[in-house]
Amino acid sequence: MGVHLVEITLDVGALMRFLKDARMEPRRDDEDLGYGIHTWLVSAFGPLSPKPWRLFMARRRPAKILGYAPHDAEALREQLNVYATPGAYQVLPHSESSILSKPMPEFTRGRLLAFEVLTVPIARKSSGGEAGDKTIEKDLFLHHVEQNGGKAEASRAELYGRWVKKLLEEREATVVHAARLEGFRLVRQARYTHGKERKRRQIVRPQALIRGELTVNDPEAFSALLAHGIGRHRAFGYGMLLLRPVR
Repeated sequence: MGVHLVEITLDVGALMRFLKDARMEPRRDDEDLGYGIHTWLVSAFGPLSPKPWRLFMARRRPAKILGYAPHDAEALREQLNVYATPGAYQVLPHSESSILSKPMPEFTRGRLLAFEVLTVPIARKSSGGEAGDKTIEKDLFLHHVEQNGGKAEASRAELYGRWVKKLLEEREATVVHAARLEGFRLVRQARYTHGKERKRRQIVRPQALIRGELTVNDPEAFSALLAHGIGRHRAFGYGMLLLRPVR
């Protein structure tokens, strides 16, 4: 079926109305929209929802989602027009121009590429509480400090870069020549329980922008890597590889 790069242009006003109706509107300027957009994508496209994806918002420019999917724009438009709720449909009132796609090429072995990825660099660990083990997520750097008796044997940038390199080189898909931390901040993420009485909780997680260069080692494995994304929370706007020529 192949991998398609999908571009979706959003009506932000209609998106915020959709989130408000679903009781998911952001309450702080530094709160990300990952969970809300994930909910909208599922409502709009169901099982065809792009994943991984990334949101791009800037002043005086239309908000856009870029994502990878096994389905092209025509299939997404049909799913939206037939099955989406009216509220979800209003976020894309002009689906012919609001949903675009292109098939991704199969990159040859040895192809040198620059990459960019927005990630949530976290480690999973057991809490070891009295009520039974519970898996929790912790900033990869803070986990490293904790594991080394309160001392950092590597910088945040080094740890995050190594982590991304390891994920990209899994299954020998690529050889990574560099993975640099280009941006870091803590973001507030809202999560909601399911059911009639939806409860809201807010968590703070690290967000890291990594850029670097890689060589394609296994074309088939690399295509699978693009379609899958890297790291956790890929359904919420993280882990999508953007590719550029090496300058």
